[in-house]
Amino acid sequence: MADTVDHLLQSFGISSSTSKQLFREQATIIELPKNVDIFIEGKKNYSEYLMISGVAHRYNNSDKGDSVTTGFYLSHSVITPHFARTSEGKSLFSLQTLTDAVLAEIPVEKLDELRTTNKEFRDFGQRVVERELSTAVLVEVALRSFSAKERLIAMRKQYPNLENLIPHHVIASYLGITHVSFSRLRSELSRE
Repeated sequence: MADTVDHLLQSFGISSSTSKQLFREQATIIELPKNVDIFIEGKKNYSEYLMISGVAHRYNNSDKGDSVTTGFYLSHSVITPHFARTSEGKSLFSLQTLTDAVLAEIPVEKLDELRTTNKEFRDFGQRVVERELSTAVLVEVALRSFSAKERLIAMRKQYPNLENLIPHHVIASYLGITHVSFSRLRSELSRE
């Protein structure tokens, strides 16, 4: 597993063996089956996460008790940083595995230490924040101005093959449409 973590860190610009070892010494590798909550909306959580493998979604519960998917995390990605996903120390959304998943979990204070003492981690933090902002703007534009069909096309570009990995009702929730509408759109696009 160390090689997989090192490869992932390398893809994020953390290339020195010393930096990789510092991360591995502070992180815990967790293996989770599908449908497990990693953290819960409104609860405290003091960790940062790298998604090594699998698929997870962030969601919130509506007033009716339905879960509303607001984003996805696939293999080799960084979960939204703690400072951006919490308010007063409490999670703004829940994170749940949709497939079996492996994550690297590191305490927030340990990663903050690495960022303040190590240039590679400082640069990594900057790149993560830039990606999060870029993704958030793209999603906001898509959800506010695209038709359902355009949202599905954009989601397919952003998350290729996702439809073959997770339940379709979760994707429909993310797109803001019903499961029936999602099935119709898929059929329509397959005929084009």
